[in-house]
Amino acid sequence: MNSDSNAFTQYLQLRGKDSAAATGVPETLNRRAADALAAIASHPDSDIFAPDYGVNLGHLPMQADLATSFRCGVPQLNSLLAVVANDVFYPTENLYRNAPEGLYAGSIRTLPEQFAADAASMLETGISDSDAPALVNSLLLHDGVYIRVEKGAEVEKPVQIVNIFNSDIPLLTPRRVLIHAMAGSRIRVLLCDHSQTPATAHLNSQIVQVKVEADASVELYDIEESSAATTRYWQLFAEQADGSHLTVNTCYLTGGKTVNTYRISCGNNTDTSLSGLVIASGTENVTNRVDLRHTGTGATSKQLFKSALFDKSRGTFKGNIYVAEGAARTDASQSCRNLLASADARMVSEPQLEIYCDDVKCSHGATTGQLDERALFYMQTRGVPVEEARNMLTQAFMADVIDNISFEVLRQRMHILVEKRLSGATADCSSCAAACHAQSTE
Repeated sequence: MNSDSNAFTQYLQLRGKDSAAATGVPETLNRRAADALAAIASHPDSDIFAPDYGVNLGHLPMQADLATSFRCGVPQLNSLLAVVANDVFYPTENLYRNAPEGLYAGSIRTLPEQFAADAASMLETGISDSDAPALVNSLLLHDGVYIRVEKGAEVEKPVQIVNIFNSDIPLLTPRRVLIHAMAGSRIRVLLCDHSQTPATAHLNSQIVQVKVEADASVELYDIEESSAATTRYWQLFAEQADGSHLTVNTCYLTGGKTVNTYRISCGNNTDTSLSGLVIASGTENVTNRVDLRHTGTGATSKQLFKSALFDKSRGTFKGNIYVAEGAARTDASQSCRNLLASADARMVSEPQLEIYCDDVKCSHGATTGQLDERALFYMQTRGVPVEEARNMLTQAFMADVIDNISFEVLRQRMHILVEKRLSGATADCSSCAAACHAQSTE
């Protein structure tokens, strides 16, 4: 482990000597902490330990003004809204008042007794002792969001969770979202990451665990629009039962260093759609890692990742499709396409197939290049300025990733957000989702 004495290493030493350091953490969240603490010792070189971040050990609330404390470019979704300020969950009146029958969405700290065992089981699913960021999250976690949709329930409005940093002190913030869709249910969840203190370095450690029961459907959308000082480790662990549907779409618009990891297990006759969009500039660094496993028969999965890299930004894609022995009639595809808009930008692509069954249809591919100069020239001959032409072509390049969003209002808004990002415009908080909800509850 890093030899320098910083806040995090001091906490590890304290926790190893005195379990009272975890006083106040509910048993549901604390159950795996001891195992995580022991396993962390085997990761001395992990870069997650090096920066000197603070840790909110006492679960101290930090005031969050829903109307003014963050900038969100996704307005008027008519969603069921909750806010996580740093690592503390704040439900809104809208969520309490409008949550339909069959939906529960609330803090893991204050779960009703009938959900505690389910949450505890999900918290321990999928995380291995070789995953340093996940171990740190498990060790420090003292709050999170638990979303459950009962059997056959269909939630019309999306559940929107806005994660914000509003601390002037650099924080290592563990966040956890549990989504359990019971058999035959349907739900859409939107996660938005923002920072109110862009000059302050923060580490966002977020794990999303999804359990999709038989014939259920989950759509998960994630938008990162944070600051250059933010480091984000975002991890998805998803399990699909027979006949289930899972859509995951992540959009990186602004940030610092981001590592997104997707681990998805597909059962019989499942349908999986995984998409990712990256627009990076400056010295931003974005990595997407995929481990998608087909263990059942007759399953379909489609992956599409696209990146547009400007200036000295860096992008990485490492994707693996695993088809187990006996997973007959699997239909899996993976595509990674990238634009380098600068001679100093760099992209690393590693698509992989690992197949142990003959009766399958699998494909993968990766391309990296630049905009078509002939198309640029044609647009200029029609009077379009060169920078505007570049932005239009880049936006068109990204269109099919955005079009994978089945939620129409969000899809339309994402086209606008991408256009603004490419033109250098900033997000407008005057019509953000929180402001809309704040006005509606007055």
